[in-house]
Amino acid sequence: MWHLTLRHIATHRSRFALTLLAVVLGVTFVAGSLVLTDTSQKLFEDQFATASAGVDLTIRDAAAFDSAMGVEVERDPLPADLLGRVRAVDGVADAAATAAGQGLLEIDGEPLVPAGASVLSSWSPAPFGAFEIREGTEPTADGEVVLDVATARTYGVAVGDEVTVRADTVDTLTVVGLAGFGTEDGLADTTMALVSLPTAQRLLDLGEQVSQVQAIAADGVPPTDLQTAVGDELGADYDVATSQDTVAAGAAAAASKLAMIRVMLLSMAGAALLVGGFLIANTFAIVISQRSRELALLRAAGATARQLRRSVLGEALVIGVIGSVLGTGLGILAGYGLRGVARAFGVALPDGGLVVAPRTLLISLGIGVVVTVLSAVGPARKAARVAPIEAMRESGSAAPSRRRTVAGWAAAGIAVVAVGATLVGADVMVVATGAVAALVALTLLGPVLAPRLVRLVGRPLDAGMTGRLAREAAARAPRRTAATTTALAIGLTLITFMTILGQSVKATTAGTYEEVITADLVIESARAEMLGGLSHDVHHAVEDLPEVAVVSRLRYGHWKDAGATSALTAIDPATLGEVADVDMVAGSLDSLADGGVVLGAAKAAERGLAVGDTLTLTFARTGDTALEVVGLVDDGDAQALATGYLISMETYAEHFTEDVDASLLVKLRDGVAADAGTEAVVDALSAFPTADVRDMAAAVAARAGAVDQILGMVTVLLLLAVGIALLGVTNTLALSIVERTREIGLLRAIGMTRDQVRWMVRWEAVLVAALAVVVGVGLGAGLGAATVRALSGVEPVPVAWPLDRLALVVVLATAAGLLAGLLPARRAARMDVLAAVSAH
Repeated sequence: MWHLTLRHIATHRSRFALTLLAVVLGVTFVAGSLVLTDTSQKLFEDQFATASAGVDLTIRDAAAFDSAMGVEVERDPLPADLLGRVRAVDGVADAAATAAGQGLLEIDGEPLVPAGASVLSSWSPAPFGAFEIREGTEPTADGEVVLDVATARTYGVAVGDEVTVRADTVDTLTVVGLAGFGTEDGLADTTMALVSLPTAQRLLDLGEQVSQVQAIAADGVPPTDLQTAVGDELGADYDVATSQDTVAAGAAAAASKLAMIRVMLLSMAGAALLVGGFLIANTFAIVISQRSRELALLRAAGATARQLRRSVLGEALVIGVIGSVLGTGLGILAGYGLRGVARAFGVALPDGGLVVAPRTLLISLGIGVVVTVLSAVGPARKAARVAPIEAMRESGSAAPSRRRTVAGWAAAGIAVVAVGATLVGADVMVVATGAVAALVALTLLGPVLAPRLVRLVGRPLDAGMTGRLAREAAARAPRRTAATTTALAIGLTLITFMTILGQSVKATTAGTYEEVITADLVIESARAEMLGGLSHDVHHAVEDLPEVAVVSRLRYGHWKDAGATSALTAIDPATLGEVADVDMVAGSLDSLADGGVVLGAAKAAERGLAVGDTLTLTFARTGDTALEVVGLVDDGDAQALATGYLISMETYAEHFTEDVDASLLVKLRDGVAADAGTEAVVDALSAFPTADVRDMAAAVAARAGAVDQILGMVTVLLLLAVGIALLGVTNTLALSIVERTREIGLLRAIGMTRDQVRWMVRWEAVLVAALAVVVGVGLGAGLGAATVRALSGVEPVPVAWPLDRLALVVVLATAAGLLAGLLPARRAARMDVLAAVSAH
């Protein structure tokens, strides 16, 4: 039987070609996703390992936690005498101090603004520093700077040129050298300015303080023993970490940045495999139906049901193995393409060679084989049930079993109840249950509903003979039509769902922000740093303008609650009321001036807190701190201020080192024209190139930009699943042409032209695509609206219906269906009439 299985695949390889391609594409997506995230994680780890190479200990100011949401915690500077204290510890062979911070570069007045950080750091020779001079000399004198090779090459800087460094102090320095970071030319999306330690301290306004101290253990002294000795000497006020711990902490922070993209990519890969599974199952079901006589003859010749079942599963195994091997190979190459897609939508990932972990190979190969074999289980069972008598008669299309139909309607009922439950406050997990139930119902009821839906959707085709024949052909094979439609409908459901969810979030964010924020101008960093990025000098430069009535600052920070990270917003309660219309449910914002915290109403309800209660927050610098709840704010207004936890600027300064603003809300004086006020603010900020002055429309658009990035990236990735489904349309029609050879021959014999045959097949493809559009867009719209309602909390959030985008989906899907039918139509039209009529 195994020999027969291989011969059958080789003889009918064209039947399985598109099925093999579906396996290849699905596995390519999985492998590419794993390769991309593993590579990025490894490159981040290598960067931290390179930075710590040759160093045994790193000493910094103590903190309760190292990072939150992928952002490293900023530490207080260290006293000048700490370096001497570290060197005096027994077991320390050598130690060095470093000063580092933000330092924006300018060339001829033009700022160099990378997508990532602009770093200013003191130069540390090996083994304390990871940078090595590639050209020129080290920076030893005040007024000298070394740039990384990548920055110099990107912006055309050479040794001997002058650059301006903007830190806490601004100065023009001479480039005396170019350096590489280990084997790399620099850090991804980062500019590096390396100067002498005194110069760095001067530019960063540190006095004689430093950012960190690094130490090397003497020969024979284990780093862990030295860590204990230095820790005992310095006390609990300092964090003494081994290089291994430092690398692990940095890699963990980087991993949190990759978590979202990993989940997103693997979710899309799962969708592609699900769609591919429908295509595989449909292909095998059609092939088994076409081979019923062959299988019956095998049974009559003595083959057992088990042997037939193993034969079909053997075919699936061969296709799965070949497709998985090819897909894994292509997925490794696709890692580059996926990195490009992620970067195109604003996800910063490092450069470097691809990393292919054994886990990636095992998962990719295993998933491809398992999905293919599982998809063939149903057709294999059907093949095993073929009786020898089947060889004596034509096989018909079996009607769906009553049990299957009842189960399908039950699943549909669960889906309707789950979606409807959102009207009475059900959460998003109930919607997820409804989505799974809807998929089950679609799979089970497809053959039952397909004939009715095909005839309904296909009514416009009644005008022509070819259209009517296409409609009847699709209705005569309900299982085949349903499976093909379901595969395409899943992809369209996901696209519709994401479109409605994304547009609703955008509309809600924009509406809430416009309703709450009454400022004339909003000043924010052009680089959209998570914690801000505006120097405190920006605030002072704007508030003194005669055109400006008031400037109110917003800052963000992180804190931990039972291991989970949350964000908070720092406000100025004395000025916020003049630039924002904040509705308080209880208490007052003014009470923040005396300390305490204001919570969003929903956050307070979740925690069972009211005004007068206390909330314990864990800050990186100060540890556990109990703050009194002094007010509750409307949830929509809290959303406009970014978080559900509000503290004052004074409280923020007690617990955070960061001295940068996230947003400045500017109110112009009465009688000042908007254009004149904007121009005055822009002129005042000419010395701050990363400060972006926005009117309300631009500020709202900036907040919607993040949603657009995610929505755009997901849509691009989902197109792969739709592409696989369209392969299913092509594959199904191609196989149905084989099944209907005699029928097409008879139609040609009684006068149907080749062109009419082509259009009959094309219309069938369009009909399948149109049916998928009706089901997919309808189901996606329902689930999208239910999810928006479930996520909206107490106050219902209006659902945005982007009719233009949905119409584009409908048009493109229908056109794609027409394209999917081109090859099968061409094959059907080229059939020899006599050979087709005589076919069995």
